[in-house]
This record gives sequence, C-alpha cells and structure tokens, in this order.
Amino acid sequence: MPKLDRTYSTSGNIYSQKNEAFYYKGLNLEEIGKVFAYLNSTAYNYTISSPPKMDKTTFSSRKN
Repeated sequence: MPKLDRTYSTSGNIYSQKNEAFYYKGLNLEEIGKVFAYLNSTAYNYTISSPPKMDKTTFSSRKN
C-alpha cells in the first residue's frame, strides 16, 4: 500500500476552498464517510476492515 503524502494538502476554511475540495462536492454523506474512513486508515496505519477500538476506560469517571 503506498504511503500517504501528508505534504500535498493544506488546511483552509469555508471561504477559500482548495482545489482538492472539487472532487468531493458531488458526493453524498455515505460516500464522504467511505473517503474519511480510507484516509484515517491510511494516516493511522490500520486496515480499513478492522479499525482499532477506543479504550473507554481512560475516560471513565467511575471510581473502582
């Protein structure tokens, strides 16, 4: 699997959209979710079929 080039994209705001936003304009929410899941799996190096589980005990306010 090729590495994600993190230097390509730059941050922006709603008033100045970058050229890469053009490809996502016609997508519905489900398709955007699939793109988001792929980019997260590439950035954090896990397989898209088995994302890591969140450790909820870290944020627990219960006292043992």
